[in-house]
Amino acid sequence: MAIIETRALTKAFSRLTDYRALWRVGRRDDIVAVDAVDLAVHEGELFGLLGPNGAGKTTLTKMLCTLILPTSGEAAVCGHNVVAEASYVRAQVGLVDCQERSFFWRLSGWQNLLFFASLVGLHGAAARRRVAELVDLVELGREIDRRVMAYSSGMRQRLAIARGLLAMPHVVFMDEPTRSLDPATARDLRAFIRGTLVDLLGRTVVLVTHRLEEAEELCDRVAIMNRGRVLVCAPAAEIKRRVSARQRYTLRVKRLAPAALASLGDAPGVSDLSVVDANSHGVELRMLVANEDVCLPGLMRHIVTLGGDIVHCESQGLTLEEAFVQIVRGQNDGNGA
Repeated sequence: MAIIETRALTKAFSRLTDYRALWRVGRRDDIVAVDAVDLAVHEGELFGLLGPNGAGKTTLTKMLCTLILPTSGEAAVCGHNVVAEASYVRAQVGLVDCQERSFFWRLSGWQNLLFFASLVGLHGAAARRRVAELVDLVELGREIDRRVMAYSSGMRQRLAIARGLLAMPHVVFMDEPTRSLDPATARDLRAFIRGTLVDLLGRTVVLVTHRLEEAEELCDRVAIMNRGRVLVCAPAAEIKRRVSARQRYTLRVKRLAPAALASLGDAPGVSDLSVVDANSHGVELRMLVANEDVCLPGLMRHIVTLGGDIVHCESQGLTLEEAFVQIVRGQNDGNGA
């Protein structure tokens, strides 16, 4: 069942900054941040939203959270239209925004959560009970009475998660939750998102992230955006298979100097060639090979013709990061995904 669904959802911003912008939306000189996006997120899913800076991820998230209005198209969250039924949608979503200045730094974590609880209609004993439950959930019990200015980045991230859960929303949007965290803290937070929010509490989580290894580790499916469009939406493994015509290969070659092998980067179907190592074991080449059944045999014959001995050949497959780069680069070059 789709808990989030969009149809041709579009957001354009006028380049004008004065009153003339009111009736010029839709002109060709507008900036289209989100361009006719069709998307469906399933209930209970951990969904990743990936893309380079300026791809439209944040704008799309803000429309789904009712923070900005779409220019055209439709979007529904929990079966309710984000424009016509915005107040209902706001009660069903939580936004975890980890901006450094999004809390009152001179107040304690407890005081901050009580304040934000009042904004979602929780007061008195009910608010204190909810805040206490969330403090335990995100494991801030020992630090909750300290001023937020004294919190570490990881503690502020956990406080932001608690704030996003105050209304016990069905859908949680998380914008770069592990940004600025050290590796150990980021790992713990990823475990919390997957193990507690999704698996234990059954929440639907939309994770906006630049960390592709994070998306590959956590997400059930990911959507890759660029220039306002969704280029592909599928599990990470399927996305990698879609670009599997290009494979990452490592070859170790003896009896040839690195300079003699550098020209292989110009061979048809070969890209991203690099000489990784040159020692008594030979020269190690790493490259992307398109259409391996055609390109690789010809490449190997050429190496032998030059007088080289191929002592090792291994295919590593593509990482999600490499698939991401190829898909985005394909759109930027006008070749499609």
